[in-house]
Amino acid sequence: MIYPHPDLRPVPELAPEIEKLRHLVRDLDRIRMGKHPGVRELGGAPTITDWSPAERREVALVGRVHGHPTIEDGRQAGTSILFFLAPELGYARTLSRFYKLGDRFQLSDRWDFR
Repeated sequence: MIYPHPDLRPVPELAPEIEKLRHLVRDLDRIRMGKHPGVRELGGAPTITDWSPAERREVALVGRVHGHPTIEDGRQAGTSILFFLAPELGYARTLSRFYKLGDRFQLSDRWDFR
């Protein structure tokens, strides 16, 4: 979910998402250490049948990146999943990191429809 935000007020609406992410990180960290869920923990989990992996679209930002640790300056790139967007404050937060927002792409900047 993306939370667009126009000003410096606190954002209490983020609390449920933060809690979900904390649980995810805790579980993944346990799995990383070899502590997989047992019968008791999975006992309360829902069951999914006839399942298969699927791809879903997630919202991200695309644009020219500068100052990224692994992407060459000026290169066109896409971010990880976008969680928070505050254009008036000049930043966005993706799953991976903060981004400072420069100029927004304007379709009229690239195409002359006159």
